[in-house]
Amino acid sequence: MEEKENTPPQDALASELLMLQQQHQQLQTRYSALFSLNQLSQQCDDLSHFYLQVHRTIASLMTAENFYIVSYDQTFSTLEFVYYVDEKDARPEGLIDYSDYKGSFTSLVIESMQPLLITPDVEKQLEQQGLIKSYGTLGIDWLGVPLLHNDLVIGVMVVQSYSEKTRYTEQDVEMLTFAGQHVVGAMTRLQDKERLTNAVNARTQELMAQIREREKSELLQESLYRISELANDASFDINVFYSKVHNIVGQLINATNFFIAKYDQEQDTIEYVYVVDEDSNLPENFFETRKLSNHHSELVIRQQKTVLLTKTDMDELYKRGETQEPAANEHSWLGVPLIYAGKLLGVMVIQSYTNKTIYTQQDAELLNFVSNHVSAAIKRREISDIERQSHELLEQQVKLRTLALEEEIAQRKQAETKLKHTASHDSLTGLPNRAVFIDLLNHAIACNKRKPDFSFAILFLDLDRFKVVNDSLGHQAGDTLLQMIARELSAIVRNMDTVARLGGDEFVILIEDLKSNDKAFDIAKRITKFLEEPFTINNQLVFTGTSIGILFSDDRYDNADTMLRDADTAMYHAKDSGKGRYEVFDASMHQRVQNALSLEADIREAIEWQEFIPYYQPIIKLDNGEIQGFEALARWQSTKRGFVFPDDFIPLAEETNLVQAIDLQILKKSCQQLKIWQQTLSCDELYVSCNLFCNQFFNPSLPEEIEHILTETALKPESLRVELTERALLENTDIVLSNMKALKRLGVKILLDDFGTGYSSLSYLHRFPIDVLKIDKSFINNVHEHQNNRAIIKTIVDLATNLRMATVGEGIENIEDAQLLQKMECLYGQGYYFAKPMDAITMEQYILKNNA
Repeated sequence: MEEKENTPPQDALASELLMLQQQHQQLQTRYSALFSLNQLSQQCDDLSHFYLQVHRTIASLMTAENFYIVSYDQTFSTLEFVYYVDEKDARPEGLIDYSDYKGSFTSLVIESMQPLLITPDVEKQLEQQGLIKSYGTLGIDWLGVPLLHNDLVIGVMVVQSYSEKTRYTEQDVEMLTFAGQHVVGAMTRLQDKERLTNAVNARTQELMAQIREREKSELLQESLYRISELANDASFDINVFYSKVHNIVGQLINATNFFIAKYDQEQDTIEYVYVVDEDSNLPENFFETRKLSNHHSELVIRQQKTVLLTKTDMDELYKRGETQEPAANEHSWLGVPLIYAGKLLGVMVIQSYTNKTIYTQQDAELLNFVSNHVSAAIKRREISDIERQSHELLEQQVKLRTLALEEEIAQRKQAETKLKHTASHDSLTGLPNRAVFIDLLNHAIACNKRKPDFSFAILFLDLDRFKVVNDSLGHQAGDTLLQMIARELSAIVRNMDTVARLGGDEFVILIEDLKSNDKAFDIAKRITKFLEEPFTINNQLVFTGTSIGILFSDDRYDNADTMLRDADTAMYHAKDSGKGRYEVFDASMHQRVQNALSLEADIREAIEWQEFIPYYQPIIKLDNGEIQGFEALARWQSTKRGFVFPDDFIPLAEETNLVQAIDLQILKKSCQQLKIWQQTLSCDELYVSCNLFCNQFFNPSLPEEIEHILTETALKPESLRVELTERALLENTDIVLSNMKALKRLGVKILLDDFGTGYSSLSYLHRFPIDVLKIDKSFINNVHEHQNNRAIIKTIVDLATNLRMATVGEGIENIEDAQLLQKMECLYGQGYYFAKPMDAITMEQYILKNNA
């Protein structure tokens, strides 16, 4: 049966919509926070204020009550906690030797250069491995990410928790890592500013001693700072950026003629991105992008160092063939490489067309010094442009995703009506499903409570032989049959009544406003009569039927589930009473259910207490009357119930699958007993044949279990035979065939029991390794009086002979049947004519008597 859905579909849709909206809101929050981080690089003038703003921004993305940033100087191997907020521990002051923190969580992040989330479990593992030491107050979760600049760790950013209420996830790891990447740019810029300020002050003092005539120390410091600031101002075009760099350089050195060329290492080309040049004798295409050649700029690029040339120097280079001929009015040329993080970006050049301006070594040193900051500014400007483009792309993607989500929501709303119908109706038949039927039945119960004269009834239907249709014709034929029955059931009932499908081959009908119980009986009879007629599916007649349980309204019922349970019980009683009929529920049926539960509990105890014993019925060779073996049949001598007949416990054991344990118990005891007889009675040629429930053959471990029993009892496999019914050959055929072949390899013979009563087919007789066909007793009982049965038996015997199989006739009760079977060349027989099933002691006396 289908289970009742816990959440209505519309609630599921609303939840999904809310989830999508939350995801969108989270994306917006993340974007805003990251935008704020980028803005910090322009809004903050000092690091202390910057770190505070970073903390506030991170706290908007995740819980960050405990937060610190530690800077790491790889050169001097020192740590400094530049920002520290913690509810438990005080901030470590000053520069700290890195070795003092070896084995800390912080050192693990620095050494691995990877984000690290420390949970209590992870911390325990690290302690066991001896990788960490204890520092500070023990917390719950610790999350740290490296601050990477040019593939080097310059610090660690950390959040931590002292409460179980605050736990960090992989999403927090990704968020903090992503935020750290944005923090680094601004952080390095401000650190550069501090270092630059210090470096400029120091370098300015040195230059003052060398170029006292130049009173430009303050201007130099301001210029360098302005160059650094240019990289962070994205409000103007890149050409304006180069122009401002030219203006700043021009305040330090005569840079009337100035250009910047970028170098492409992969293409080995030089591109002049900014040129300001007086009228000169240079060719018109001189400043176009070109492959490296023999110009003065290429000297700087190839040597990656400052080149200062006088008129004489340029002429000398030309004479040696190292450069092209200089223009007649070129008097002085100074070029410096633009290098950032060890990578050559290009060249910056100033030149003079008059002898009034001749560049000196001091100018070269100054321009080289400035070039370092120009390189950093150019690189940061490029990074800033890339980030800006990335942000614009991200914003566009957010907009596109928002539109896509709105479109998806619109489509889902359009599908809502269809989803509601799908959620309340069976997809195969179109009938209301279990959930709808339960609601209607609960409503009917409530009406009966309010108005006792309002009566209703439930009809619980289960199709007979439906599994046969599925197994023989396929599931598509079964689905077609269900659809045909659903349509006819809807036509039989009144408009006010409800037909629903619970699942599988089970249907229920709610008959409301019932004036007389006869109306329910009338509908049940019409349904039963209708289903007695054959259906035509794929040009083949299909026979089915139904067992119906009827339950009338009663004030003792408070809920639909209880009523369905009792109607289901009545249906099973109808099925047990012969199928193709209906039964009305009464209290005794419920008692019978309770009795079945009690019997099941006793069977389970009996299995545990080894109460099941084998009874033996001899199998006789018909031509001479000799015993060939015997069939072991399960009997139950219960300590609670006394002797229980097979018909009283076998059906329930099969239904609950307990029969498998009983089968193996009987098989083991039979093997033990036969081994004793072989040793004491010298009857090695006898065998025992044990019945196995079909589900046993669906278990891949069956051959190993039987082999274990044979080994434990020391019985030869040739002395054991197992019997199975035709049903086992129709399901899980691959596993069944594999098990049968394994048993054959072991030496155990296989008998097909009750042949002729099931789905007899030549196909599986050829496919499966069967040794013996046991002809069902329904054909043999008084066979000498039934011509048709004789023809069937003869056909089975001939078929077995042709397939090199033996035959055993079951249920032989008189000498006439035994003689007739022998004439038809049936080799073996068993039945009350020869002997009834008997216990081991009686069977032993029977063997001795027949061997005498």
